[in-house]
Amino acid sequence: MKEKVRLFRNDLEAAFAQRPNRFLIIAESGGKELQCHCPNPGRLTECLFPGVPLILEKRAIQKAGGSLAKTAWTAAAIRYNDTIMPLYASRANLAAEKLILKKTIPGLQEIHPEFSLGGSRFDFLCIDRQGQRHLVEVKACSLVEHRVAMFPDAPSGRALKHLEELARLNEEGYFCHVLFVITQGSPKIFIPNLHTDPQFAAALSQYCLPAEKGTEAPVQAHAALIRCDEDGMAELVSPSTIPMDLSYGKLAASDSGSYLIVLELAQKAEAEIGSLGRISFEKGWYVYAGSAMKNLSSRISRHLRKTHKKKHWHLDYLTPHAQSIKGFPVISFRNLECDLAGDLIALGGKPIAGFGSSDCKAKGAGKKACPSHLVFFPSPPLLNHGFTDIIFKYRSFVS
Repeated sequence: MKEKVRLFRNDLEAAFAQRPNRFLIIAESGGKELQCHCPNPGRLTECLFPGVPLILEKRAIQKAGGSLAKTAWTAAAIRYNDTIMPLYASRANLAAEKLILKKTIPGLQEIHPEFSLGGSRFDFLCIDRQGQRHLVEVKACSLVEHRVAMFPDAPSGRALKHLEELARLNEEGYFCHVLFVITQGSPKIFIPNLHTDPQFAAALSQYCLPAEKGTEAPVQAHAALIRCDEDGMAELVSPSTIPMDLSYGKLAASDSGSYLIVLELAQKAEAEIGSLGRISFEKGWYVYAGSAMKNLSSRISRHLRKTHKKKHWHLDYLTPHAQSIKGFPVISFRNLECDLAGDLIALGGKPIAGFGSSDCKAKGAGKKACPSHLVFFPSPPLLNHGFTDIIFKYRSFVS
């Protein structure tokens, strides 16, 4: 029988309603709204949609430090893609200690959690039968789309700092490891999420090698998949090691690729847009597909500014009217803006004729130029799983 460890309790079934901030989820159960602590600070863009089933755990009234809990419930897990996704990022350490470490570090004899060294604290100090010391940092990875696991799902300066510290401590005689505990899905491969944190992706490429490829790198990287049932019991999926591709350093540093810009117009607006003339934009959401084969991050930042910029692109005439603007990069050496625009139209977006596509040319025999690179949606695209799937489809297969 496989060894198991409990990561949460299933005290109540509920449905996701909204997430006002990183640490708060509003759930619905029995016709009532429940405020729930969210123990995962990631974006969770791919899975938090209204109505998605949640598993809640009752919180202790008084926390370990003596203060009172602000919410009575914790959103412990999500039912997603026919699996149970635990949300307790910190409890990935428990799974690592009980299920994974002895299978990833040969001859392991001792495991010491929360080991302090200098001014830093590491998840584990492990000692093998030869007396060699191993420092291990554990990272919970919940983002798995199109059978590709990616970490992180939001920029993580903390993860980058840990990786740089491990690389330095390797020079002092420690064997150093970073372990990615994948908490859901059926991934075929693990890659760094260079689209949301290119610095971390570049550092992984610089400092790490997958453990099976040797120990010449300062830090050995491991990825292991656990499976959790609805009662919160987790087990290690066999085989324990997920293949890794950490070779994206050059691409991560290229600052090249395509992007989607999502704008919300709270009311109808009109704008004079160059040769397109005066266009009326109805209330709703607009998604723009663009590209920048260099300075991608600067281009997106420019689009996110409503003012203090000279009007150059068609989008510059629309952004001042937006109530909110969000950007989603897809790092790549290929220009994907036409593919992205086509997918948005296929999803049901209404193209704004000629907008952003004046320099778009037909690619290949029988193909037509894009009708537009701006599409309209009457409801929020970020609450549409089809829209987020477009983002993760292109992010999962980078080149």
